[in-house]
Amino acid sequence: MTKYVLSIDGGGVRGLASATFLSELDKVAPKKLSECFDLIVGTSTGGIIALAISILDLQKDDLVKIYSIENIKKIFSPFRYRILGSKYAGKVKRKVFKDYFKAETLSAAKTPTMITAFDLEKRRVKMFKSWTEGYLPARRVAAATSAAPTYFPAESIEGQWYIDGAVSTNNPVLIAYAEAKKLWPNDEIKILSVGTGYNSKRLDGRRARKWGSISWLNAGIIQILMESNIEHVIAQSLFEENYLRVDSSLSGIKSSFDNTSKRNLKAIKFLGENWWKKFGDKSLNFIS
Repeated sequence: MTKYVLSIDGGGVRGLASATFLSELDKVAPKKLSECFDLIVGTSTGGIIALAISILDLQKDDLVKIYSIENIKKIFSPFRYRILGSKYAGKVKRKVFKDYFKAETLSAAKTPTMITAFDLEKRRVKMFKSWTEGYLPARRVAAATSAAPTYFPAESIEGQWYIDGAVSTNNPVLIAYAEAKKLWPNDEIKILSVGTGYNSKRLDGRRARKWGSISWLNAGIIQILMESNIEHVIAQSLFEENYLRVDSSLSGIKSSFDNTSKRNLKAIKFLGENWWKKFGDKSLNFIS
């Protein structure tokens, strides 16, 4: 028997591309997305999309509305008098998630769902699973998985502190496969992995060799570390035809996780639409 897994990357506002692609897939799939997959796994912005699909059961264009300009401007609203601390206020982000998820817990997931975060005390990845931690509020898990260092403050759940799951695995495809094999050890596993685009701009090695901590931060070292492509390379090698990756370079798009300009958001949405043109038929056949 074949089990189908949906894995969704982190990437801040670039999650709009992922949501756009998945909304198009939902429009033509024989069943709604929450019924097309046996397991849904997400990190950071991908974790928010995963929760929206499995718990809120958002479909078609409603999935894209999470990334409305109004929501994004609220979430990425900088502190007025910031000197130290995170760039954005965690309480504003939590308010948006509360408005969406209300009192829903992970147990409301229509599909087994797993969301990654990073446990600061244990210094390792944390996997919030709907089938073992169903009592946890979805809004709190959404806040934890998206607590990107320097952008948002760490989030506390049951006395433990968490930051963005992308710190350890921005692309959760390997974690998704490992968990699927635990759940269904004797079944074939097929994984549709959706990215958020990657920055292909080269860095000047001659200049970089002289950089210190400030220069590396300005160059986006956090994004460089989070956007490692190693998971995709390994998955492609191991899973072969049972793996389909939807992703591309960021052409005409700012690579930063928090660029909320109308021009950039329009370009990100256009990227998702282009993914549908390129990967739509393949994806539909893959899960059918």
